[in-house]
Amino acid sequence: MKKDRILFVIMTTLGLWLFPFSISGTDLNKVKEAGLYVVEITTIDNEEPQGQIISKPGDPNNQNLTYLNKVPCRIIISLEGVTLYDSGTYIKKTSGATIRVNGNTTAYFSNPLNMPYKIKLEKAADLLCRGEDNHYKDKEWRLLKDAVSLNTIIGLKISQLVGLEWTSQYVPCNVIINGDYRGCYLLMETMKRNESCRINCDQNTGYIIEKDPYWWKEDVFFCSSWYKDNNVYRWTWKYPDEEDVTDEKEKYIKEYIEAMEESLENGDYEQYIDISSFSKWILIHDILGTRDSWGSNMYIKKYDNTNNSKLELPCVWDFDSNYGVTAGSFSLLHTQTNEYFYALMNSDNRTFARKYVKLWNDNKDYITQQIILFINDFSNSEEAKKLDISRKLYNERWGYHYGTVADDIEVTLDWFNKHIYLLDKQIQLIDLGDETGIETPFRNDCNPIQYYNVNGIKMNTPYTHGLTIYRKKDGSFIKIFNNNH
Repeated sequence: MKKDRILFVIMTTLGLWLFPFSISGTDLNKVKEAGLYVVEITTIDNEEPQGQIISKPGDPNNQNLTYLNKVPCRIIISLEGVTLYDSGTYIKKTSGATIRVNGNTTAYFSNPLNMPYKIKLEKAADLLCRGEDNHYKDKEWRLLKDAVSLNTIIGLKISQLVGLEWTSQYVPCNVIINGDYRGCYLLMETMKRNESCRINCDQNTGYIIEKDPYWWKEDVFFCSSWYKDNNVYRWTWKYPDEEDVTDEKEKYIKEYIEAMEESLENGDYEQYIDISSFSKWILIHDILGTRDSWGSNMYIKKYDNTNNSKLELPCVWDFDSNYGVTAGSFSLLHTQTNEYFYALMNSDNRTFARKYVKLWNDNKDYITQQIILFINDFSNSEEAKKLDISRKLYNERWGYHYGTVADDIEVTLDWFNKHIYLLDKQIQLIDLGDETGIETPFRNDCNPIQYYNVNGIKMNTPYTHGLTIYRKKDGSFIKIFNNNH
C-alpha cells in the first residue's frame, strides 16, 4: 500500500490547524474485517473537529492544543458486521452526538486527522454495549489515541486489583470518520460524576477537582497555598461544571484543600484525607513506575460539603509514562518534594506510611500473580490477534511503527520481573515508626548516594547484590549490604 498523504496547513499566526482534505487509500473492508469494534462517525457536512494552539499566559513558548469546535455527528458502532449501537442523526437533546478534539500533549503533537477525541451524546447510552443494563448509561465518552498499547490496559488492570473506587472500562476499536480510517483507539468511559457507574459524590454539594498543569486552558480555576509560588499547578473543575461554580463553592473547597495542605506539615492529615484511597493511588503509580509527575492526572473528590467526608483519590488516569523510572525505584509522584506524597511519606505521623506498606505487603503476591496471569492470557487471546491486524492497518495509514502485542508483552514482563522484586525491597525499608515495634535499618530521612556491586564496582542504579551507602540528614552515613540473589 502506498503511504498515505495528508494535506494540511498550520496557520501559526492564528494558532489554528486546518485540515480540509485527506487521501486515505485504506480499504475500509479490511478495517471492518479486522475483528475489533468499529466506530463510524459521520459529521454534518463532513466538518472536522479542529484544534487550536494556545500559549500559557506570560510564557509564549509553552504551547498546547485546545479544541476549537464541537461538531454534530452520528455514531454507529458495529462488531463483525452487526450494528450494536446507532445514535441516530443529530437532533439537539434528542439524538446524535457532538465530537471534539480532546487531550493535551498528545493532541498537540498529533496529526490533525489522528487526534484524541471526546464524544458527548444527546441521549445517554452505553457505548461499550454491555447489554440492556441501564446502569452503564452516560453521555460522555473518550476515544483515546492509544494504538491500544498495553500501557493503559495494564494500568487499568492494576487499578482494579488495588481497588480504587472507579476504574474506567474500555473496548479497543477502529475509528472511521467521514469515510476515512483514522486508526486504532480505546473507546473509554471518561472521568465524571455518575453515581451509578463512575464517580459517586453528592449531586448538590459534592466536588471533583483536578490538580492541573494545563489550568490555563480553562476559564475557571483556583490556586491553593501549596502552589502559590509555583506557576505549574492550579485546580480546575470536573464537578460541578464551570458554569455552575459559585464563589461559595470555590471558597469552601479551596479552604478545605488549604487546610489539608497545612495538615501535611503539622502531621494531623488524617482528619482531611482518606488514607486508604491516597495510599492505593500512589501504590498503583509505584507499581507502574510512573515517570511523569507533571501530567499524571490527579482527580480529588469530596463527597459533600460536610465534615462527614474527606478528600479522596477515586481513580487513576494517564499511563503514557509507565515503566519510566529505573526498575525498583518509586514513581516520581512518590519522590518529588512538591508532591503531597513526599510530605505524607516523610511526616512524623507514620500512619500513612504504615497504611501504604501494609497495603503492599497484604496484596503484593496476589497483585503480582494476577497481573502476570492477565498479561499471559492477553497474549494468547483473540483480542491480541485482532489488535495485531489493526496495528498493521494503523501503521500503514500513518507511517507509524507499532510492533506486535507479543513485542509489547516481552518488554513489559521483563520490566515487571525486575521492578517488583526491587520495589519490594525499597518498600520494606520505609520506616514505620516506633509504634509498630519493628526496627528498620534506617529512617526515611536517609537518601541513597552510591551503589556498589559485589565486585566493588560503582553502579548508577540499585543493585540486588551489593552495597548501598546512605547519607542521613545529620550528615552521618549508613552502609547496607544486600545479600539477595
